[in-house]
Amino acid sequence: MKTLKELSKQEGVVLGTWLSLTDPSMVEFVKWSGFDFVCIDNEYFPFDMNMMAQMIRTANNLDIPSLVRISRMDDISMLISTGAYGIMIPDCNYERAKEAVDRIKYSPIGKRSMFGGTRAMRIAGMNFKEYHKKANDQVSLVVQIEGKEGMEDLDKILALEGVDFMCTGRNDISQSLGVPGEPFHPKVDEFEDAIIKRSQAAGKPIILGAFTVEEARGYIKKHGINMQIVSRDISFIMDGMTGFVKALK
Repeated sequence: MKTLKELSKQEGVVLGTWLSLTDPSMVEFVKWSGFDFVCIDNEYFPFDMNMMAQMIRTANNLDIPSLVRISRMDDISMLISTGAYGIMIPDCNYERAKEAVDRIKYSPIGKRSMFGGTRAMRIAGMNFKEYHKKANDQVSLVVQIEGKEGMEDLDKILALEGVDFMCTGRNDISQSLGVPGEPFHPKVDEFEDAIIKRSQAAGKPIILGAFTVEEARGYIKKHGINMQIVSRDISFIMDGMTGFVKALK
């Protein structure tokens, strides 16, 4: 299975989508639809640890890497030990980013707890010594900048070894800038553009979220960003259902 880092270096568009529904079959639908990776959204939706483990296991068995957006730092060790290929940390400042590095990366980069019986090690087909050498590249840390504090710390975050990808969050940025509920306000555009340009200048790959085809194409055209998380499962389902109903009524 390719890692998120390996996917980011591919030619063409690389797509993931958010999962909100707590059912491993959704991972199957993502794979069968042709997506390249799957994103489990534990920040806003009620995934318990057992269900996330089942979804990560399903992704591993289907050879599609899983990225989990967390709600609690304490969950990181269990998620990556289970086999998650990436962790996204929302609303980051330098302190949160540094804590995430320490929890996700082994020494000498971080302080990830060492345990020789993880599922991640076994599915990689490695012994502990081999896994320790490769795990820092296999498991990616995605840092989400969503407000003024993150922007103030951006240079320090970009210089932090172990931060693998940068991401934004237009809705929270709009609130931080005093225009809540206006994710496409010019202030938000300017703020996000600055994050993207500074991240690219620092050589950090970027993953962006888009909810329409037009928005996704805009990021490709404007910034050359080919790795995106597009829409989410409940939106795809609702669009399909409402379209069918409208066509017949």
